[in-house]
Amino acid sequence: MATLTHDVPPGSHRRLTEHYGADVTSWLSGVDRLFADAADRWDVRLAGYHDAGWTSVVAFGHLGDDQPVVLKALPEAERFVLEREALTHWGGDGVCRLRRASDDDQMLMIEAVGRRIGGSTRPDDHAQRVAAALPRLHQRMVMRGQVPLVVDYYRDTVVPRIEQRAQRFADVLGASRVSRTLALCRDLVSASTARVMLHSDLYAENVLFDLDQTPIFIDPHAKVGPPAFDWAFWCVYYTPNEGFADRVALCREQVPDLVDEVLAWSATLAVDGCLYYLDTDDPTAMAMLDDLGDPLLSSIVGN
Repeated sequence: MATLTHDVPPGSHRRLTEHYGADVTSWLSGVDRLFADAADRWDVRLAGYHDAGWTSVVAFGHLGDDQPVVLKALPEAERFVLEREALTHWGGDGVCRLRRASDDDQMLMIEAVGRRIGGSTRPDDHAQRVAAALPRLHQRMVMRGQVPLVVDYYRDTVVPRIEQRAQRFADVLGASRVSRTLALCRDLVSASTARVMLHSDLYAENVLFDLDQTPIFIDPHAKVGPPAFDWAFWCVYYTPNEGFADRVALCREQVPDLVDEVLAWSATLAVDGCLYYLDTDDPTAMAMLDDLGDPLLSSIVGN
């Protein structure tokens, strides 16, 4: 049986415990066996753990043809299903290529980007390259299947948590801005009809680069909805402490017809994010307030 010679990295253990709570500890204690069993089934020579990710434990190894692969074990069934569905839909076109999936132990085997763990060095013009690559994700309409709709996510999750957190932090954001944001959320939910597969988790760490420095998207937290939502998430969160206006400018170059909708979704994401960061005492809240003070967003939800 294939084995890993080291325990789950302390960083991975800490991040998953912070994300899921102490209940994930028992799952973490058995994850080495999950990797060993998957490696035996899929003929993977395990090499070690990769200390990355908030919602999964990652190991790496090689197939018989020396193709480097990543094995990804997810404790949460929903996130496993969403990632499997999205990667299957995209079929490796601009995203990491899914080789195998095991529903029983919620394990994915994915080709390593650029034939190395973590991909190639991020180029200086990475934001421009990501903006040029992002439309590839939205080329085909998709049936809903098991992937939730953005409008349902907003209706059931985002609006209620904005309302709840605003009870404590409306004085920071301004009651008028919160009220306008909630109205905007409801307008977007009512108006949105487009159905494409969305990544919906476009932080910089979820975009790697291959040997040609082409962006490859990884770790989707998939939803189905309008392309403008992915662009908005990227504008707000790709590097949340800097670059918002520059990313909006790149969006304007790539998808000019979507800019108004992108800015509307961006305003709601920035308010929701600011409230989350205030709630967790994270200084990134100040960056969200700066974005909301930019005329691009203040013209939509006020100051």
